Amino acid sequence: MGRRPTIDREALLDAADRVIAKVGVINLTIDAVAREAGVSKGGVLYSFGTKDALIEAMLQRAGASYEGLVADYMAGRGDEPFVAASAHIDASHREDRMAGARASALLASLVRSPDYQGEIQGSYKELFGKIDTGTAEGRRALTAVLAAEGAFLLRGLGLVDIENDDWDAIFADIKAIMPR
Repeated sequence: MGRRPTIDREALLDAADRVIAKVGVINLTIDAVAREAGVSKGGVLYSFGTKDALIEAMLQRAGASYEGLVADYMAGRGDEPFVAASAHIDASHREDRMAGARASALLASLVRSPDYQGEIQGSYKELFGKIDTGTAEGRRALTAVLAAEGAFLLRGLGLVDIENDDWDAIFADIKAIMPR
């Protein structure tokens, strides 16, 4: 009797990322992920149960990547003013094109769900709550965060093609808005 094959969830998530890159999140299906990964539809369903669970796992992985970038930025910066805003801007800048496309597409597809919408709103509320908008510096920090978020989503959703050199220049300008 042979060993029971195991399915690598990370490999399935990678396949789902490739499906989104090729055909967009609207065409993300269990069948498409199975074809891309070279496994059966049942294998994908065994690993995730539903398409919503697959999307949730993809979003969790994207969130973990973002959180890692934020933690790297914040390490050793202590209580610097606007460190959370600066960390968000830096993470948005450093996410690679594929990660940005995946995160933007997933957010766009999930925002219609009240549960996910509340979770996303909570994340923004937490970030914005760390910025004192009662001061000119705080308003500049909020403007910079919103500019970074807009650039990230526009590029990620494929609405604006921004090449890497231009991307870096945009974020240099955004970082210049931040209070010192």
